[in-house]
Amino acid sequence: MIAFPRWARDVMVIALIADMLMFSRATTLSLMGMVMGAALVLIGLTYAYRVASFLGLLVVSAVAGASIEIPTLTELSGLFTAMLSLLLPIFGLAWLSLTVEERERHEVTLMRKPLATAITFSILALWSAPLTILVMSLFIPTISTRLSVISEAAIMLIATIVGVVILTRRNPAPPKATSEEVGEWG
Repeated sequence: MIAFPRWARDVMVIALIADMLMFSRATTLSLMGMVMGAALVLIGLTYAYRVASFLGLLVVSAVAGASIEIPTLTELSGLFTAMLSLLLPIFGLAWLSLTVEERERHEVTLMRKPLATAITFSILALWSAPLTILVMSLFIPTISTRLSVISEAAIMLIATIVGVVILTRRNPAPPKATSEEVGEWG
């Protein structure tokens, strides 16, 4: 388990927003939207108000998604641009925005197993189109490996749905009972 103090979260939010601003080819209007969303996230973190933080996350996500232009996800440069400018910053902002709680007196903790599961799921969903094309080209070398953007999106959607089904079929470990609960029921 990793714990982050309040000041570290503010620094992470600023770094994630700076990352999105550097890698996206945003217009002035898009930059203004990202800055307004980032301000809402920081206000939500500062005053421990989850609604403002979540609304800022939605604004930043929508503007960042609309401002980046990725023609295909089968080329490594486009894939790494998508990972560095959208996936990682939005993942980090979502985690930071949704952990805001009122009257928070402790540091926010990050559990390693759920984090590893979420990162693995995201990376496999993102890499599903290039991996599918690689497998297709190995088994049928004469096939044209150039797919349309709609085909790439369909492959990613199928991979995401399969991943969600697999993750929801897992049985989570039951929580351990405390001594008060055992005495109360036992």
